[in-house]
This record gives sequence, C-alpha cells and structure tokens, in this order.
Amino acid sequence: MEHLLSVTATEPGMGRWLPLDDRNPRQDQAATPSWRAEAYPAALDAFGHDMGLGDIGGMYFFVCRTCPDTPYTHRYDC
Repeated sequence: MEHLLSVTATEPGMGRWLPLDDRNPRQDQAATPSWRAEAYPAALDAFGHDMGLGDIGGMYFFVCRTCPDTPYTHRYDC
C-alpha cells in the first residue's frame, strides 16, 4: 500500500498542509524542504483544522491503487 494522506496535530504551522501561497515569504522557498516550510505568521489564525489528535498524534491513510476494489487502511497514533 502507498501513503495517501497524513493529518497530524501540529498542522498547519509547519509544512505539510501549507499551500505555497500561505508560506512565509521571508523563508527561502527554493532552499527549504516542504516539511520545514513555515507559515506566514499573519495567516496562521485564518486556517487550520482545529483538531486535537491525542497528545500530539496523527492519522495516516494508505491505499492500494493496483488491487481490485482499491482497498485502503489507516493508522492512528497519539
């Protein structure tokens, strides 16, 4: 199965859920990997999922696109 999506308690302040337009323009985008991207400080209050996933948990979804019926599974940790 391949990784489809992650939703973690620390989103969106650091990278993964951060659209390019919401990234901090003061950070060098070409030299910064996406998982280390910082949000534009003024935009942080305007977006986010507001979910508490355990302590600092996450949900991870996986799918098999080559299998019949496209099975999927998930993993949750906290």
